[in-house]
Amino acid sequence: MFSLSFKEMRFFKVRYLLISFILFFIAALVFIINGLANGLSMDNASSFKTMDAEAFFISSDAELRLDRSNIEIGKTQIESSSAKIQPAAIQMASLKGDDNQKLDVTFLAINPGSYLEPIAIEGEALNGNNSMVVDSSLKNEGLKIGDVLEDERTGAIFKVSGFAEHQTYSHTPVVFISLDFWSGLTNGKVSFLALQEKDQFIQDKITKAADGIWAEKEKVISGIPGYEAEQNSLFMMLSFLIVIAVFVLAAFFYIMTIQKKGQMGILKAIGAKTGFLIKSTLAQVLMLTVISIGAAIGFTWLAGLLLPPNIPFVFDIVQIIKYAAILCMVSLFGSLISSINIIKADPIQAMGRVE
Repeated sequence: MFSLSFKEMRFFKVRYLLISFILFFIAALVFIINGLANGLSMDNASSFKTMDAEAFFISSDAELRLDRSNIEIGKTQIESSSAKIQPAAIQMASLKGDDNQKLDVTFLAINPGSYLEPIAIEGEALNGNNSMVVDSSLKNEGLKIGDVLEDERTGAIFKVSGFAEHQTYSHTPVVFISLDFWSGLTNGKVSFLALQEKDQFIQDKITKAADGIWAEKEKVISGIPGYEAEQNSLFMMLSFLIVIAVFVLAAFFYIMTIQKKGQMGILKAIGAKTGFLIKSTLAQVLMLTVISIGAAIGFTWLAGLLLPPNIPFVFDIVQIIKYAAILCMVSLFGSLISSINIIKADPIQAMGRVE
């Protein structure tokens, strides 16, 4: 079966090469859009995606927006609940450097040394004073360890102590600062409480002590401004692209089997079974699909390396494999539709054409 399929593909090189290119470009486009969707997702919410917390306690009227939430609860009440509970405050801000360069960032005030603090890949962790650990993307703005920045709203002076990776919120770099220092500049309220592991007893205790609701991490991430709109738009593009792929591939395979209808009839006349011919066609499609999708995966990986840093792109091999499997099924489905022509191939008519 595979021998017959391979011999035909080798004989009609150009025809099958064109189909391979179509499969390759469709798969590459699907994988690249998926990479961009993952990149935008990380650029919009990486600080919370990587945060070691499973649930968040926020204001009931915040509409799952952390930046709109205000929780009034005493420090003693939080500490007596559990070590798994950590308060935090979040706020958009603008920082100004010595050269009057302005940086749009998001302040995330936390307790130094808690599980909410990211690992500093360069420099030192928070020391509890006016130090701050910032996202490494700010290096592109010329920021370095030891630089002093001023918050335009409060006039507070901060000093860069370290850099952390993948810490962004709403497409702005996150700046981690001490919660005690931040509370001295504001009204002392916190934006949310983070729970490291779900615990119904602790959650009920916090709910009785303050006015608010518990939300899972996925819902909080979806509440980030623009997150759902971006992801839904890209998901719709991927969905339509896969639907288009079904029709395009089905049309190509259908036309190919029409062209081979006479050959199929002759093969039937010399003893080939219809099932064998259908399996042979499916084998051709499977070989083309695997080679084309494999090449598309390699091309997508290379494209991710060559894209500039200001274009968010994440090569997620798990999701790539998932979409590769979908495209394989789409190709096989398209070839099954064309099997109608194989079934209809008449040996007598085919022999008549030969005469």
